[in-house]
Amino acid sequence: MNEKFVAQLIAELQATQAQAIGLLTQALCRQLDAKKLKRDLEGISRAYEQSAQASRLVLVVLQNAQAAAHAEAVLQANDQAGGAHPSHS
Repeated sequence: MNEKFVAQLIAELQATQAQAIGLLTQALCRQLDAKKLKRDLEGISRAYEQSAQASRLVLVVLQNAQAAAHAEAVLQANDQAGGAHPSHS
């Protein structure tokens, strides 16, 4: 295996992990308060960014989780306003 191939595999693994965490977060939001989870994730992310051991990959995963929580919070707000949630239609 050459270096370019290994680098591509690692990049794909990282992207897949970040997407999986986003989907897990979305599922959690459906069971919990999505707005609160989103706020908690944002606070954790800000605190983590300030730490000496902050990893770019962890920040990417946190950003995916935050985006999933935000999207689910918007869907929940839409549900409360009388709209249909895609998973409930």
